[in-house]
Amino acid sequence: MLNGGASAIRTGKAGFNHCYVDRAYTLTHLLLHQVQDRCCYEADGRLADHGSLLVYMLSGHGAIAIDGHELPLPERHYIWLNPGSSYRIAAAKGSRSPMRFVSLELQPTARGRHLLDALAQAGDGRAVRDVAGLDELLFEIMHELRTEPPHLPLMLDSLLNRLLIMLERQLPGSRAAADERKKAYGKKELVYQIVQYLDRHAAEISELGQLADKLGYSYSYMSHAFREEMGISLQEYWAKRRMMKAMNSLQSGRSSITQISEHLHYQSVHSFSKAFKKMTGFTPTEYQSLYGRNGEYE
Repeated sequence: MLNGGASAIRTGKAGFNHCYVDRAYTLTHLLLHQVQDRCCYEADGRLADHGSLLVYMLSGHGAIAIDGHELPLPERHYIWLNPGSSYRIAAAKGSRSPMRFVSLELQPTARGRHLLDALAQAGDGRAVRDVAGLDELLFEIMHELRTEPPHLPLMLDSLLNRLLIMLERQLPGSRAAADERKKAYGKKELVYQIVQYLDRHAAEISELGQLADKLGYSYSYMSHAFREEMGISLQEYWAKRRMMKAMNSLQSGRSSITQISEHLHYQSVHSFSKAFKKMTGFTPTEYQSLYGRNGEYE
């Protein structure tokens, strides 16, 4: 892991150093030791013998010296640091603005040792230009760690798997290896896509077969993978997401019960009311009376 006091910030006005991980997360292929978002003019550190470091320059231009060998690290470039490496990152000479960079300290599990080894060898100690939008994925990882939603380890597993796939795809001659890695991560990546889609668009489908079509998988495979990873059925998760949307709509008071049932693609108001009472213990009318705001609809 990084030396605790190694990072240095030249000026207090412009600098920050935010650490997102209080304890290591043990994932399928990786241990996630730390994620840091730093804004500074210079920082240095040394990796332990078991940890690799990904450094991504979000903004500003700098240089990184790894075991005394210096090379440029421009904006929207990233570099892998191997276990045991010493490093120093500094803003370009004469720069009036600090750098902002994100670093992820990762350690492979027994199942994932070859993954980081392949990336380290392919990267060959050089800065690589990001052409795939890795910064958005890094921001998503930091958001998940900051908000700590349900199923956080599953989300982190999927996000880091996606990150490794995207990193390898940007390295020369790595298409075949990246395709193999995607197969290895298939189920977790699929489940993450399902969760993300249903959380945002549960009301846009009338049956789960439509979701299978959108994601390009058979329903039976998708359903099996979801239960295996999440411990509940896909149908149950979808039903809960629909009910959460129904409860929010009833609380807002902006839609009638009929409109809500139609919006959520129930066959009738009766079937919606029956499903709602089974899940919440209240009829929609009772729930709206108890928790709804005074609105146009009763």
